[in-house]
Amino acid sequence: MKSIFALLGAALMLSSCSQTLKLADKGRSDYRIVVAADADSLTRLAAERFQGYFRQISQAELPIVTDSGTTADDHTIVFSTDTSKHTDLGNDGFVIFTDGNRINIQGGTSRGTLNGMYTLLDDYLGCRKYSATVEVIPQQGKVTVPKRIYDRQVPVITFRDTHYRGTNDQGYIDWHKLSHDSTGGKPDWGFWCHSFGQLLPADPYFKTHPEYFALVSGQRATTQPCLSNPAVLEIMCDNLAKAMAAKPEAKYWSVSSNDNFGYCQCALCAEVDSIEGSPTGSVIRFVNAVAERFPDKVISTLAYQYSRAAPKVTKPRENVNIMFCNIECNRSQPIATDSTSASFRRDMEEWAKLTDNILVWDYVIQFKNLVSPFPNFHTLQPNIQYFVDNHVVAMFEQGNREVGGEFADLRAYLISKLLWNPAADADSLMNDFLNGYYGLAGGHIKEYINLITKNLEQSGKPLSIFGAPTDGADSYLSPENLAIYEGCFERAEAAVTNQPEFLKRVKIARQPLRYAELEQTKLDPYGPNGIYVQATDSVWETNPEYTQKLEDFIALCKQEGVTRLSEWHTTPDEYLDMMRKISIVRQDGNLSFEKPVALSPAPHPKYDRSADKVLTNGIHGSNDYKIQWLGWDVPRFEAVVDLGSEQEIARVTATYLQVLTDWIFFPKQVTFYVSSDGKEYTQVGMEAQPEVNRAVAIGSRDFSSAVGRKGRYVKVVTDGVGICPPWHLGAGKKAFAFMDEIVVE
Repeated sequence: MKSIFALLGAALMLSSCSQTLKLADKGRSDYRIVVAADADSLTRLAAERFQGYFRQISQAELPIVTDSGTTADDHTIVFSTDTSKHTDLGNDGFVIFTDGNRINIQGGTSRGTLNGMYTLLDDYLGCRKYSATVEVIPQQGKVTVPKRIYDRQVPVITFRDTHYRGTNDQGYIDWHKLSHDSTGGKPDWGFWCHSFGQLLPADPYFKTHPEYFALVSGQRATTQPCLSNPAVLEIMCDNLAKAMAAKPEAKYWSVSSNDNFGYCQCALCAEVDSIEGSPTGSVIRFVNAVAERFPDKVISTLAYQYSRAAPKVTKPRENVNIMFCNIECNRSQPIATDSTSASFRRDMEEWAKLTDNILVWDYVIQFKNLVSPFPNFHTLQPNIQYFVDNHVVAMFEQGNREVGGEFADLRAYLISKLLWNPAADADSLMNDFLNGYYGLAGGHIKEYINLITKNLEQSGKPLSIFGAPTDGADSYLSPENLAIYEGCFERAEAAVTNQPEFLKRVKIARQPLRYAELEQTKLDPYGPNGIYVQATDSVWETNPEYTQKLEDFIALCKQEGVTRLSEWHTTPDEYLDMMRKISIVRQDGNLSFEKPVALSPAPHPKYDRSADKVLTNGIHGSNDYKIQWLGWDVPRFEAVVDLGSEQEIARVTATYLQVLTDWIFFPKQVTFYVSSDGKEYTQVGMEAQPEVNRAVAIGSRDFSSAVGRKGRYVKVVTDGVGICPPWHLGAGKKAFAFMDEIVVE
């Protein structure tokens, strides 16, 4: 890690216990704050903010003056910005140094001066900003700093974006030296990513010029543009020029793929990709052509999924930025040592040979389950260090675009600190946060973090950003381990039981365990940790403990302000409705309850379970298609329920799931049949949905038919979408259909 220290610069503090500068004592101070008469507004803001914080620390009022004739003997704290004097500090760097009684905070830019002011508060005066709403400003009767200070800091990562809703507070942004603004936007950027759709919109071009778009599986689709078509370059450059004219101050402009796998496979694109070794080839050649048109701007493009590999022949132009994404990586081990990340390391290191203009897009939470245990703290620092060693100068750490999430404030705090200084002591930073944010409960929460991390590592399980708490139910999130973790939080709550603010934060930190327990009830709903209990008359009823746990979880989510439990969907109220729905057993009047089911063909191997334990167990599935659902990627399949004897049938209902982002669609048509002998079937009804309902991003739907006749066998024939439609991110690929409960009344 020598490169980090060299680039970061020296942070030296030479002191002894007897050599200090006394800034204030018992509310009195001889010090003044000095700024130049012509100081800009941001330098003045640094002085004013320091004045306000120092007042809180010491109860002493330091006057702000513009006396430029101070000497080393004067008791002054000088905030100054000098671009010509500090050309080596970049946009964000600063130096803090003492000179006699004088303390100097100097930046090459006023942003650097402001950064230096916050470091003075944080590193020398014991102040902390743990979150947008939690500050710790120590009250000190006597305020001192070391007499000899020379602290020069220049960040090696020049663009630092911590993508959590809580980090959009302007005070937090300034304190932690972040690069985004209070809306989460990037002031220096025009388009940020996935911009092909903006530069070449499907409407109006696709209808009149389908050849402008990708050829996928033999058909033109709106997934991506055809980058070998000369007209596409002209149209996209024209639209980009218009966007630049509307935002001339933006230096960086994304010209990058849409968020799907549907790249163009036409002969010309395929030839380029063959020469370059991957579909990156046509992308990088196209982006270089755009960058040549706009030499005074930086054109950014994604190295993402199908375009992650570096090209074999073409180098990015100097004004091309590579936005390199690690969406596929395992989060249970550091990238540098994880065997499953070998191909990612190869691509990272190949790009590093081609360019030093790389922005890494890193992912640090579980997107499908935002409020879920995700023990990746031990990988945050080594991953950032690995990227820095590979010429990365900018980082976007994608956390939670929603409110809250597992350890949202802790994770944002650690990431922000490590982006500024990748060589910082991560364990000390964590301990400081836990003790400051949770009070006496901090040690117990650290015990939990250590335990779950150790159990994850020992399990050998991967940790996916698209995973679920059910994935670890047989290892680090087993019922036995969950009980041990709950013990840590019992002790944590007891430690702060008389401190309401700390107690509330501890309860919020405990929410992921509650969520894991709720999600795992769906694995074995009738089991000891399930949703149901059996009454004396053998009727299954909802377990009241489950109901209470669910309601308590939702209440605290609302109290915290949690907006969604999954990245794009599922509000707390929606989750409550969904979990209440699956807590009702369809037993009374359900002729198909626990009856055998025959399937043809069998479901996809990844989503194949005992049919009678899924389709006729009386339980409706949730939004998680990995549990209580069967899935097929074929155009047609059928399920036959044997009722055991001929009975009068009034209605048949089958339930289906749609999750558009995961290529799961409601069927086009469901047809129902009845038979007495299992050989000769009579069609009794059909329900169709010819067009995909794009308004439902995720949800379930019943397909049903009245019957009004006797029968023993009920056949449900499902005609799926078959192939993802041209507008979909999986255009041309196989579509899935997922079926759950079959209810015969």
